Amino acid sequence: MKAMVLGFAAAALIAFGASVALKSMDDSSAHRYASSSVRL
Repeated sequence: MKAMVLGFAAAALIAFGASVALKSMDDSSAHRYASSSVRL
């Protein structure tokens, strides 16, 4: 039971950290793949 709770807590921390990291990059697919011949 203790291992399962620790696993859930670790998964939540990893998900939160990944969310913060991805939002701090500020680079969407629309900006990355936009060019003069492609409109997204």
